[in-house]
Amino acid sequence: MASERAANASNPAGRVPGQQGLAGIFRGASFAAVAADESRAAEVGREILVNGGNAVDAAVAMYFTLAVTLPSAGGLGASGACIVHNSKTMAAESFVFAPVAAPGAVNGVSFTIPTGVRAMTLMHVRHGQGRWEQSLSAAERLARFGVPVSRALARDLQAGGALLGADREARRIFGGALAEGTNLVQPELAGTLGVIRSRGGVDFFQGTFARTLADQVSQMGGSMPLDSLRSAVPQAGPPASENFGTFRRQRVYVAPSPMAGATALAGWHGQAPGGGTPADSGGFSGLVAVDSKGNAAACSLSMGQLFGARMVVPGTGIMLGAPTPEAASVSPLIIAYPSSGEFIFAGAGGGAPTAAQATGFVARATIEAGQNLAAVLAQRAGQGGYVNAIACPSGLRGGAATCQGAIDPAGAGLSLLAVPR
Repeated sequence: MASERAANASNPAGRVPGQQGLAGIFRGASFAAVAADESRAAEVGREILVNGGNAVDAAVAMYFTLAVTLPSAGGLGASGACIVHNSKTMAAESFVFAPVAAPGAVNGVSFTIPTGVRAMTLMHVRHGQGRWEQSLSAAERLARFGVPVSRALARDLQAGGALLGADREARRIFGGALAEGTNLVQPELAGTLGVIRSRGGVDFFQGTFARTLADQVSQMGGSMPLDSLRSAVPQAGPPASENFGTFRRQRVYVAPSPMAGATALAGWHGQAPGGGTPADSGGFSGLVAVDSKGNAAACSLSMGQLFGARMVVPGTGIMLGAPTPEAASVSPLIIAYPSSGEFIFAGAGGGAPTAAQATGFVARATIEAGQNLAAVLAQRAGQGGYVNAIACPSGLRGGAATCQGAIDPAGAGLSLLAVPR
């Protein structure tokens, strides 16, 4: 047990020591990076990349890690959207898991049907490179043996921890003196992640676990029948997009309706988001990953509001999302050359329902206006939401030296280069 806890601290992705890392490609140039609204999730994503996983493997691993380390903004009950740019097929694909309200509220509180696991399963099947189990192992271990409360979660607990008082399970897990650095252990969530790891994501929405989840919600006084889990299907298909640039060769990809792709495009067209700088996640988070082959993945997640429905399903550790009017107001953004498969920008935001627009605004300043990504983020000071982004303005093949990843300095996330071992 002690040795497993040590491994948890030193090797969050659980990779085999000495496993071959990514090789330098594209005329010897190599670049890979991750960025996320919570630091440990970014660390796990980096470990996936440096040990041979691709951008989608890293994004899936970060999604499940956020369910452990930042459930206030990225729990398993979150809705959201991801965009994947595949450098080999030179095409982009979106994965939308829009908020769908469950049939029956719990004590008058509505909640959404969890569809993110199903979306990640589909995304990994279509674009992942590594084994499914490897993208789950780190999150499961962090939940089982504990993880220090990060600054991001500490800020959310300070802002909204008192809102969890009405739910006994949420109060038991997140109540008390959970300050930054306190070890947070979630054995029930670890069990859920273990099921997803060993049985696959399908069991979550139509297997034995799905039946258990439906029964537990019923015991809470709500209604989420097995049929509702099976019928809440994420949508995979072409992103919304538009061409730009000289000869209209570049393409901007955003999430299709009903998510906030149109809002992200408004930011891309130069409309700055309203609102001030968020003081916490607001129930919204984002993550981005790029690998050294030029694949990119970006996801924007929404709990609907801070800590979502503010209820945890007993025995599962799942924080449920809330079907608020703002729950669908998320969209990542990726810019690429469809003719060559080169990506030049990938971004996703958190902290506010206007983060999609903020992401588009940052993309325009970085790519269209040619400004330095980190400088753009610093100058904005988080207005309208935090933005995590990775940019290669000259492309990865011939201009890896121009690539950089960055997180909004107003947030509490982390951006990391994935240096091959």
